[in-house]
Amino acid sequence: MLGLLLAFLSSFFWATNDLITKKLIHKGFDEYLLLWVRFPVASLLLLPLGVLFWDLDAFVLLSTFLWLPVEVVAGVFFIKALKYAPLSVAMSFYSFMPFFSALFGFLLLRETPNFLGLIGMLLMMVGTLFLTGFSPTEFFRKNVGSLYMIISTSLFGFNTVFGKMVVINSNPFFFSWYYTFCMSFGTLLLVDRHHIIRGENYKDKRFIVLGVFFALGTLLYNSALLYAPVSYVAAMERVSLLLSMVYSRIFLGEAVSHLLPGAFFMLIGSLLLSMSF
Repeated sequence: MLGLLLAFLSSFFWATNDLITKKLIHKGFDEYLLLWVRFPVASLLLLPLGVLFWDLDAFVLLSTFLWLPVEVVAGVFFIKALKYAPLSVAMSFYSFMPFFSALFGFLLLRETPNFLGLIGMLLMMVGTLFLTGFSPTEFFRKNVGSLYMIISTSLFGFNTVFGKMVVINSNPFFFSWYYTFCMSFGTLLLVDRHHIIRGENYKDKRFIVLGVFFALGTLLYNSALLYAPVSYVAAMERVSLLLSMVYSRIFLGEAVSHLLPGAFFMLIGSLLLSMSF
């Protein structure tokens, strides 16, 4: 129960973070700058926990060479999805996370879904058909941002499974700091130096909010992995889909009514899939 509560709270902070990111993109900020800036801010905030709960062993260090490049590439596709697709549409396809978590859970950990999980996968496919207007090929050709989100979600799905192994081997407090610290350098390579040194970019206080909310979301999420199966945590994270729908309608003026049937099927499907382990 505690794990699900922590995952729910992290979904709130991350959904709000996505809303702020989308609004800053609309304002004209470079998407790679927005992807990067949250990590150094979060790393500074989490530094005391990283020092206090220091637990860097050989496994954690060596695993970085696997999860870090995957996470950076996933982050690039994620920020591109937010740029090129409406927030409500992009986050609807983010509901595929439990599917990819289940897939990589089977491949890496030999976790197999039961009949309930298969029904969940079927509902998610039905939801996708609703979201794409029953013409997936044509939809993704015209909505490349949604395709970016699916690619991002598949990569995050792998790292969710692998990341739990790292968190268990270490602890959520240290790894939350270590993750944001490594990502600060991993994503820095993507940002044009002119955007980094331009002082005017940092006058918007929402840059700080991005880091604060990301730090809280990361800490809560990694803590949740200790108390609940990874598929349960991934499914509870999909509550952010509902929050994104609300945010999209209220703050961005996006029309979301036509997305509700598909989003409903995908949300129910992800919950059933998470309960199948």
